[in-house]
Amino acid sequence: MKSLGHPETAMEARVERAIGNLPVVDTTRAVYAVSAFPVASPSYHAVESTSFDVGPRGQEAEFFLRLANDEVAELVDDDVAFAAAKRFHELGLSPLPAGRAPTERAVLFTRLGSGWRTAKIDDLMQQDAIARLVAMQKTIAAGERLGRPWSVFDGIDHLWSLISNTSAVLPGDLGWMLAWMNSIRDAVSAAGVDMKPAHGDPHSSNVMLGPDGAMMLVDFDMAGDIDPYYQLGVQMNELYQFESQMRPLLEMHDGQFSEKAFNRCRLYAAADDLYWALRSLLLDVRSPIQGLEFLKYASWRFLRCRMLLGHPGFEERLRSL
Repeated sequence: MKSLGHPETAMEARVERAIGNLPVVDTTRAVYAVSAFPVASPSYHAVESTSFDVGPRGQEAEFFLRLANDEVAELVDDDVAFAAAKRFHELGLSPLPAGRAPTERAVLFTRLGSGWRTAKIDDLMQQDAIARLVAMQKTIAAGERLGRPWSVFDGIDHLWSLISNTSAVLPGDLGWMLAWMNSIRDAVSAAGVDMKPAHGDPHSSNVMLGPDGAMMLVDFDMAGDIDPYYQLGVQMNELYQFESQMRPLLEMHDGQFSEKAFNRCRLYAAADDLYWALRSLLLDVRSPIQGLEFLKYASWRFLRCRMLLGHPGFEERLRSL
């Protein structure tokens, strides 16, 4: 753990400025250390932020300090992310946001103690765990809107505007995939969308597991008002390989199975794969950190999108939405 007052890098200087603007931290005794190291593939974990454990010298860290990286700053609404963190904590679904240093794009959370760990896909595939996660998402969706309407299709458009004139390595069939997104967007819009507040990024790396089956959500950069079937489709796509495994999640969510709702989830899954492939390419172009496998992660998401779009029954899903 490093004491304040002797930053050796630009990031450490930023951390110390943030800590100095967080009254809840005793700066006369505070020390800090990197909490998580970035891994782009296969988990896309800690690549869009840099985090530190913070606490009194000689004691266990009390806080978790998260600093948003600037490479994707225009994709994140910091105010909404912080508001979501506060609301989800009030619902008992996330750690306490103990303070914020907006200039440094830093948020301080009460640190989850021993016995807590990041979830893995195998953890969330278990019946009790996924039922709990779906219930948490439904609790969030029952509240008032967050004030940030978001769709994956608008997100793809935004990313493409940022990437199209860069040196990003683009697949030869990207135009084909983008054309499909227009068709999916039109079909979803015609069927109607009921926007609900949501965490928005339910990947396993954003779920924390604790003692006695406890579960909490972290990372609120994607929080907004979203079609609930988008989030559910993302969850299905990450956890399961076969659609027979995915269908029970829709029953958990809706209380019954509907082919139309399931089709919507699967259409969103293809769009989400393209979105995160493009977002990873943007990081590959912009990130100052060398050696992270952004291209590998993007290639995997492009491949899975391609497989969904090319499935013989995919167009039928679109037409029956």
